[in-house]
Amino acid sequence: MTHEEAIEWINGNRSMANIMPRDPLETWQVRVAEADAAMIQQAYWMLRALNEKIVNA
Repeated sequence: MTHEEAIEWINGNRSMANIMPRDPLETWQVRVAEADAAMIQQAYWMLRALNEKIVNA
């Protein structure tokens, strides 16, 4: 994940809604919410690591 992509996730400009298969439809919203939460968490840790200079951009 790039710095720009991480910022987009944190700002809510990205979602897995268009990537996740809709079947079974009964669990689609839950799966999208879980995937989005995981990506936002990844973005948080990426930005934190960049901020603390643990990784280079």
